[in-house]
Amino acid sequence: MIDIEAVMADFAVRQAERQMQVAEEIQQLKVSILPRLQDASIARVEIRFDGCGDSGAVEECACLDAAGAGIPCPDVTLLEGEADSVDRTGSREPQSLGHALEQLTYLALERHHPGWEINDGACGELVIDVTEATFVLDCSLRFIATDDHSTEL
Repeated sequence: MIDIEAVMADFAVRQAERQMQVAEEIQQLKVSILPRLQDASIARVEIRFDGCGDSGAVEECACLDAAGAGIPCPDVTLLEGEADSVDRTGSREPQSLGHALEQLTYLALERHHPGWEINDGACGELVIDVTEATFVLDCSLRFIATDDHSTEL
């Protein structure tokens, strides 16, 4: 017989561990990404995402200079150990700046809006103000609402 209380307790422990891991990965990526953006004279990054129906994706990553003009994301690799990505086999490898920006967005969504891609989903953007060193996740959660009434006459 399955001890549901033990299963739920184990699940809660694993969820808490994952939340701590995600928070650490977010901080590591923030520290790694900012200097690369500053070196490329990028003042702002806007990373747009959209999801629904059990799938979702980063749709666009726009890098802007101080005048607001779009510039390409630099093709640079983060140094080993700065923001390694872990593949399914468990090996670590350095990643590109573009991939790190995308990964940061997915981790932020996992941490702050889990399930953002389910049912009606969510959309929004992660905005990085490089000058101010701020990261703001704007997320619009979509849902269908009903206003049902039943009145006995």
